[in-house]
Amino acid sequence: MFFDPTPFLIITGSVIASASGFVKGFSGFGFAMVFTPLCSIVFDRPREVVFVALVLGAIMSIGVITEVRHEITKETAIPVAIGTAAGTPIGIMLLGLIDVPALKLIIASIAIVVTLLRLANLKLKIVPGAKPLAIGTFLGGILNGCTSIGGPIPALIVAWQNRGIGESRSILVAFNLLSYLLAIAVALGTGVAQLPWLLSGIWLFPPAAIGTFVGTHAVRHISKETFGNFITAVVGLAGVAGILSVLKI
Repeated sequence: MFFDPTPFLIITGSVIASASGFVKGFSGFGFAMVFTPLCSIVFDRPREVVFVALVLGAIMSIGVITEVRHEITKETAIPVAIGTAAGTPIGIMLLGLIDVPALKLIIASIAIVVTLLRLANLKLKIVPGAKPLAIGTFLGGILNGCTSIGGPIPALIVAWQNRGIGESRSILVAFNLLSYLLAIAVALGTGVAQLPWLLSGIWLFPPAAIGTFVGTHAVRHISKETFGNFITAVVGLAGVAGILSVLKI
């Protein structure tokens, strides 16, 4: 389907990729959080969708990390690298064991849980330091490996640690880039993903890149509260639609 898309899939996929790129550029994470649930419904090939999301997410992360590279410090880079490197391969192994309906249900459920957490507006505060960051990126790496949606957990950690915007974005971009690259390498090396999938979704790169560019610049002008509410609605609806597609409703 990615290699031979119909006009409907081209238009729909491009719109989804643009919106996902916008989220990525704006927040430093979230490309797959929008892309994966929606494309899993449209393309109905969740394993390939997860891998395409990893490839596109890695490319988008390279673009964003050039902007936030000065915010990356040794104190945050080390725990992020350790947690991500430990968790991501586990997630890839799980991807190869989960059947298609279950994978779609997991992806949709994550989207709904993230939506509920945002709506709950929890005001928890986690002690600063490397340990919570390492744990968060470890769990996020597992989810990135099997669903490509691992960003929300580290995002909640940095938010609850009350880190600054620049520092938070740099942590999330670094986490996603490292996790995506590890997941791609492990998935190809173990046969969980097929080599042609590496290029199967490359036609979605231009709209995703445009969305990322717009999002990177829009972060300076758009109300974060308004945008956050919009993203919450999009992710929540994607999760509900995903569950309905599994149930064939």
